[in-house]
Amino acid sequence: MGEPVQQTLEKAPDNAIGSWNNPNTGNSGTIVPTQTHMSATNQPCREFVQTVMIGGQEQQAYGRACRQADGSWKIQQS
Repeated sequence: MGEPVQQTLEKAPDNAIGSWNNPNTGNSGTIVPTQTHMSATNQPCREFVQTVMIGGQEQQAYGRACRQADGSWKIQQS
């Protein structure tokens, strides 16, 4: 995950919009954390909705990411 996404998951409140833009590719997107909870290992996890614009086409994905021991956020597989 890129730095803007990491920062949004770390610092933004639920339902706040974080955005990113890649000037090299023209791709851009937003990420909205929708719910925060603690994992079984007592790490914070966040549900999120991510919208990505690639080649003028909007794609939306839902996911869950949890903070790792090193402070980074990692998307969890279902």
